[in-house]
Amino acid sequence: MATVVGCENLSHSPFWNIAPAGTPEEPGGHFTESVDRLRVAAAALAPDVVVVFGPDHARNLFYDCMPPFCIGIGGVHGIGDYRTPQGDLPQAGPLAREIFEGVTARGFDPAVSLDLGIDHGLTQVYAKLFPALDVPIVPIIVNSGCPPLPSFRRCFDFGHAVGQAIRGAATAARVLVVGSGGLSHWPASISAEDPSITPEWRDFLIHGRSRVAELEPIREARARALAAGESTGQVNAAWDRALLDRISLDPAVLGRLDAEDVEGLAGPGALEVRTWAAATAAWGGSLEWTAYEPVPDWITGMGMASSSNDAEMSST
Repeated sequence: MATVVGCENLSHSPFWNIAPAGTPEEPGGHFTESVDRLRVAAAALAPDVVVVFGPDHARNLFYDCMPPFCIGIGGVHGIGDYRTPQGDLPQAGPLAREIFEGVTARGFDPAVSLDLGIDHGLTQVYAKLFPALDVPIVPIIVNSGCPPLPSFRRCFDFGHAVGQAIRGAATAARVLVVGSGGLSHWPASISAEDPSITPEWRDFLIHGRSRVAELEPIREARARALAAGESTGQVNAAWDRALLDRISLDPAVLGRLDAEDVEGLAGPGALEVRTWAAATAAWGGSLEWTAYEPVPDWITGMGMASSSNDAEMSST
C-alpha cells in the first residue's frame, strides 16, 4: 500500500525564475533560502511519487471545457513557461490511475487526462523541490482562477479523498503531496466572466487552446518587462502571516475559508490557496514548519507550510 510521507505547500511566481534573488538580502532571498531547506527535507523523505496540486493559467484548460479538478494519469509534459521544465516529465504509472479511481469511488468526478500539459503553476515548485526532475509526478489541476470555482470546502474534501485513495492503493509507494499557489497577489484576470477584460482576451480564454504557443512569447515578454521595471505588485503581508498562523494551529481552517473574503483581502491570486487546502487534506496531519517573505518585486506574498513523518524536518 502507498503511504503519504509528507506535505509541502508553497507559493509560486513567474518572477522567481525571471528575476531570482542573487543574495539572501535581495527580494525573495529569505524565501529562496527556506525553499533550499525544504528541498533537502523533501530529498530526505525519499518519495517514490510526488502528487502536485496546482492551478493552470490559461495554458492547458480553457472555457471550451473547464473542469473544477483534472487528474493526469498518463503522459505529463511541462509547457516551459517562465524558464520552467519543458517536455515530458516522469509518469507515476499505475498509482496515478489508482488515485483517480479511488477519488471517483469516494464521490468525486474529476476530469481525467492521458496527456496533460502543466505550466508554472505546477512545474515551478516541482522543479524547485526536485531539480533533477526524476521523481514521478501525479499532476492534479485545481481550478483557482476561472470561475465558476470549487469552494474551499470542496477542495479540502477533494484532497481528503485523494489522500484516502493514495492510502488505499495497491501500489507500494512513498508519496509526497504538494500544494502550489498563493499567497496574496493581484494577477491579471483569467476569468472569461470578468467584464473588464478585452474581447480579444476573452476569446482566447475560450478558444485559445491552439494559440498557446503563439502567444507565449508575448505573455513572457510582458512579464520580463515588468520584472525589469520599477513596478511592483500589491501584497497583503498581514493577511498572509495571519493565515500561516491560523493553519499552523488548525490546518482544517483551509477548508473553511470564504472565497469572497479571500479575494477581497488578498486578491484573486490568493484563491490559489485552494491547492493548499487539497494537499493539506490529503496529508491529514499538522503543518509544523512555516516560512514567509512578502516579495512585491515578484508580485506575490511568498510563503510555505509543511510537515512530514520525518522527525528532523518536523523540528526544523
